[in-house]
Amino acid sequence: MASLIREMTLENSLVVRFFDHTRLYYGDFYLVKVEIVCVVPLCPDYFDEHVEIEEVRRLVGDPAMYRRTVEQMGVPSTAIATVTEQLIGNFISHSLPYFSASDFPRKFLMTELARARNKRNLSARITAYHHD
Repeated sequence: MASLIREMTLENSLVVRFFDHTRLYYGDFYLVKVEIVCVVPLCPDYFDEHVEIEEVRRLVGDPAMYRRTVEQMGVPSTAIATVTEQLIGNFISHSLPYFSASDFPRKFLMTELARARNKRNLSARITAYHHD
């Protein structure tokens, strides 16, 4: 069962949560695993047209979810806390500035929409290919 390690509210009102999924690997060694989750609500202001927001809602979800897992294998029990903080710190240093930007929610939603469209189109082509 994952436990919440930390929660950060950003300037753009998004909330980033860090969950601990650390588990015993072998002997006294652990897989330190941190899941990073950010819920991105659909806001009409992010979209040019009503049709676009409905497509995002249908293909991506409402709200949209950012999920990422960072991990390190073979961590002795005495170093779990240190490694967990390093993993979180790396995300904060490298990715949090992007998440904090005022235009991140819109960019994220549009990127996820493009991915969903591509996946849908690829699936349709594969299905068509198998039926020919």
